[in-house]
Amino acid sequence: MGVKFDVSEGAARRGGANPPMPTPSRALFAVAVAVSGALLLVPGIAGLNPQQARTAAVVVLAIGLWSTAVIPAFLGSLVFLFAAMVLAVAPASVVFSGFHSAAMWLVFGGLVLGLGVQRVGLDVRLVRNLLEHLPRGYLALIYSIFAVGLVLAFVIPSASGRVAILVPIMLALAGRLGFAEGSRGSTGLVLAATMGTTVPAFSILPASVPNMALYGAAESAYGIQLTYGEYFALNFSVLGVSALVVQPLLIGLLFRDTPRPLEARDANLPWSWAERRLLAILLVALVLWVTDTLHGVSPAWVALGAALLCVAPRIGLLPPAAVARDIDYAPLLFLAGIVGLGAIATHNGLGTLIADRLLAVTALAHGSDAANFATIAGIGVVVGIVTTMPAQPSIMVPLAQGMADATGWSLGAVLMAPVATWSIFPFPYQVPPLVIAIALANLRILEVLRLLIAYFVFGLLVTLPLHFFWGRWLGYFTAVR
Repeated sequence: MGVKFDVSEGAARRGGANPPMPTPSRALFAVAVAVSGALLLVPGIAGLNPQQARTAAVVVLAIGLWSTAVIPAFLGSLVFLFAAMVLAVAPASVVFSGFHSAAMWLVFGGLVLGLGVQRVGLDVRLVRNLLEHLPRGYLALIYSIFAVGLVLAFVIPSASGRVAILVPIMLALAGRLGFAEGSRGSTGLVLAATMGTTVPAFSILPASVPNMALYGAAESAYGIQLTYGEYFALNFSVLGVSALVVQPLLIGLLFRDTPRPLEARDANLPWSWAERRLLAILLVALVLWVTDTLHGVSPAWVALGAALLCVAPRIGLLPPAAVARDIDYAPLLFLAGIVGLGAIATHNGLGTLIADRLLAVTALAHGSDAANFATIAGIGVVVGIVTTMPAQPSIMVPLAQGMADATGWSLGAVLMAPVATWSIFPFPYQVPPLVIAIALANLRILEVLRLLIAYFVFGLLVTLPLHFFWGRWLGYFTAVR
């Protein structure tokens, strides 16, 4: 159920030894170490002041560790936290901000709920009913899961909340279909649920954190209020549809497996009292997640409250000792490091500095609309890699007016251009819901990278050009003065 986190990312799932790290990963990590060392040892490199150079060195090292998986992901986070503090790149409150972030407690709540679902057998019962309505072929199954994830994106505002619901169900579904833990088939199901409810949601205004960060920043900086309909029409028609059509196909090709459904011998067992209690807790949590815009309680605190009910004396269904004994906290360390990276990059202005430098050496110009779009999107990709996607709008929005003046585009068009990059992120750490899924399901990062990089290349070659032409047809991405 994803409760235990395999500290040997490359290890065989059942007692195997660590296999040799692929040569490309070792080479990429060596490059990251060399760049990080140069930033520390060469004064004034790239025109950075000492503080910025140290920050960049730590960020490059962390990205190298997480993206190549040369060591377990949680250990990479500990290295990052240690280096950030020893080099004094930011105050401890910033470096360790991940430990008091909402995402941290959402993962914790998800781990406890997942353990509870597994212990009482609710996952088996839910999946048994789900199997009656899902196709048997693997590719068709992947497309169906994407459809479920998309529907939830319109209902539950938090992508992380949706992932916390879907991942335990997908793990149980994988087991019922005969997919071993850590197998290609199991990994594909989890990625289908995660990507299906995360990537298309970037095109649905209230359905993801970056969307709302852009909404708030645009209104704060320029008094522009994004509308649901215009945002959806511009972004979903290409970005959302592309994800719904192409990503399931890639998952089906990369993780193809043959379902071998296990016999449901417990089909007629009555509901236990523990199952009923847990289902009631989950339904209450689901209602609170769906209505979070009304009551204002973060999905993270809803998850934490549900977890507390699961271990509460008398009314709970797990002994309190299970929280210490049966839950591995390595996923939380992994997530804390990722949140901390975005925090120090933002705190020290590294993301803004990089965006400014890139903007200074590019040639934005009236009439060069395709080149302008490619430039703005390219800056968005780099900023997203350095700071993660939720932080990207806070850096790109202040630059929008200067870009609009240089391109002749409307301010709204410049604000919309980086949105196209959110769905083609090349590294898992850039998008917190995917990090949560990796933690809950104990996915191998190198396997996740296969999907992300394949779709990233497709996005650069196909999705972004199509989105550019679609936007121009709607009146965006073209000079208006």
